Amino acid sequence: MKKKEVFCFLAATMLALPAATQVGTPSKGTVASAQPSASSTAPGSPGNVSLLLLQIQSTARTTTADVSLLNVRKWKVSGDVKSDAETKAAAIQRNLSVALPTLLSQVQTSPNDFASNFKLYRNLGVLYDVISSLAESAGAFGPRNEFEPLASDLNRIDQARRTLGERLEALAIAKDAEIARLQDQVKAAQAAVPAKPKKIIVDEDDSAQKKPAKKTTKKKPPATVTTQASPSQASTPQ
Repeated sequence: MKKKEVFCFLAATMLALPAATQVGTPSKGTVASAQPSASSTAPGSPGNVSLLLLQIQSTARTTTADVSLLNVRKWKVSGDVKSDAETKAAAIQRNLSVALPTLLSQVQTSPNDFASNFKLYRNLGVLYDVISSLAESAGAFGPRNEFEPLASDLNRIDQARRTLGERLEALAIAKDAEIARLQDQVKAAQAAVPAKPKKIIVDEDDSAQKKPAKKTTKKKPPATVTTQASPSQASTPQ
């Protein structure tokens, strides 16, 4: 009984350590070494994603098999804890068989699409959290042969998540550089085009209305001269 309690304490302590510590000190029986190497970090580059996707697919197959081997009903713990562990195991299986393959396919189709890579990164983060909780329960209440494979899977998922995070950073830097280059090209093109002279459009109808009307001066009729006959001419008989 004491041996069992010591092992449970060590298991819980190991899962409580930071992810970097777990990766640096893989447990015995680990399927693949969790220590990063030059070949494992290479897939993080923007131009090489196929190897990273293959690593994630391999880890997904191994994790699916290890989760299916859990015999939660035989764990020496309360029914609530068993029910919670079974719920998490089912959720992990659904994610690995449905959600994860779809995200992997999207990244495979568009390797440099930032949104697709980020969705895959976020999904790996969710898987890491749930598997970590399930592995902690397996280490505390289940047999050792159920805990150790899950601990190994957890380290491999964390390694893939870190590599994908480096890839996202490289993609973001490349996208920013491309945007800056395009902005410089637009500015250079705008500076090379001479400014067009401004055209002044005059509306003839408006200008005609604005012009003052010419004043018309009425000409006076010519003065008529009337001649009055003299008295002498008027009295002279014809």
